[in-house]
Amino acid sequence: MNRLASGQLTTIDCIAQSLAVGPIFSAAALGSVVAALSGGVGSFVIVLVTVGFLGLGWTISEFAKRYSGAGTLYEYVAHSLGKRPAVFTSGLYILAIGGLVASAAIYFGINARTFFEDRLGLGLPWWVWALGFVTVTYVINVLGVQISVRTQLTVLILSLIPFALLALMVILHGGAGGSRSLSSFNPGNSQGSVFKGILFAIELFVGVELAAALGEETANPRHSIPLAVMTTILVVGVFYVLTQWVGQVGFARIDDWTAGGYGALAEDRGHHWLATLIDLAVLLDLLAIGIGMTVALARGLFTLARDGMLPKPLAATNGRSIPVVATSVISGAIAVAVLFALARYGTGALLAPDNSVVLPQKAFQGFLIASTLGGFLVCICYALVALGALARFATRRPIDLIAALIGLATCVLGIAAQFVQGTAPTGDAKWGIWLGLIAIGACAGWIAVSKRENLEKAGNHALRHT
Repeated sequence: MNRLASGQLTTIDCIAQSLAVGPIFSAAALGSVVAALSGGVGSFVIVLVTVGFLGLGWTISEFAKRYSGAGTLYEYVAHSLGKRPAVFTSGLYILAIGGLVASAAIYFGINARTFFEDRLGLGLPWWVWALGFVTVTYVINVLGVQISVRTQLTVLILSLIPFALLALMVILHGGAGGSRSLSSFNPGNSQGSVFKGILFAIELFVGVELAAALGEETANPRHSIPLAVMTTILVVGVFYVLTQWVGQVGFARIDDWTAGGYGALAEDRGHHWLATLIDLAVLLDLLAIGIGMTVALARGLFTLARDGMLPKPLAATNGRSIPVVATSVISGAIAVAVLFALARYGTGALLAPDNSVVLPQKAFQGFLIASTLGGFLVCICYALVALGALARFATRRPIDLIAALIGLATCVLGIAAQFVQGTAPTGDAKWGIWLGLIAIGACAGWIAVSKRENLEKAGNHALRHT
């Protein structure tokens, strides 16, 4: 059996899938990183990237109105740039999302260790929690896609509540010293390079297109998927701008934000219960990310296997029409990434030069590598989609042209910043870029050695969904 269930999902299900972008986790994990890299004007950078993603989201939505398969960006590129670029994009996209799921697993492990040790005295090492993350996301995915997406939506709604309370507290009472300054929205106030934080700001939005992976399983994909993509960008854009401002005015120093996260802000105000809820919300949102991105990855492998570009067993589905073999392979690969981070970084704390602990685990470097890899590769995929729109339909209406150009410019800026001195990744994070370049070469090699008839079959299958 190698067929996905047809027509069982609604617009709400598609919105839930796109919200696998993980706004709670993304704000918690990357908010302080964006603020630090942008020289203290993270709010401006996020507004800039939100505008870029509205353009990109419009472009993806226009593709979704025309094509509704399970291959997402793969099928969009096939219809616009051709079969070989489409298969190349699919390989990069799978590796990109895989890197982001691996980063989520590592971050979950680090934070779960701290959370449960501090509150329950349960001192399990980070990697045990990370493998638990892989197990839970796997089980929920094989139970069925409806269970997966609705679990995501429930988790997200519950996770938003404590962050809304924190934001309200800062709005009413001010941040550090009572500040309500809007200086983080002014690029002229940057203490460094505004564009250094672009890639990580882009990563905040990665996944908004994941609803497109459900095209074959949605009752009315040409309506539901565009609505889901644009709604998600607007919702998370507002959320990111608000939480970035809360962090920038709430903490006296960005280092304090990095060390303690949003929970520390609530703790400093004497609200231990709110700090607990915030930290728990981050863990729950990480699970939602793992669930949603595994859904998309499994369908990416399923599509390529069905089209003859990957081993046929990956196209097998179970009695619930779930690509269970592909899901198992993905979960196994993420588990291997966790174990690799364990072998490289161990379970020790990461110390500052003055021996003060600034991060709970050295394994945080593994998170930075995996997230840099994922962000870099997905920027290339998004850029190819924008180029495809320009080649296929964007020149016919001014709004389509403007949207495609804005989306393309945002992605190109994110890519270029990784190779410019002063904005390029430093420390172990630079290995994410090197791994990204290796991945590009591997995907190019994959295309080169693939049989011509398989490439034709894959491309032709992508072109069927019109």
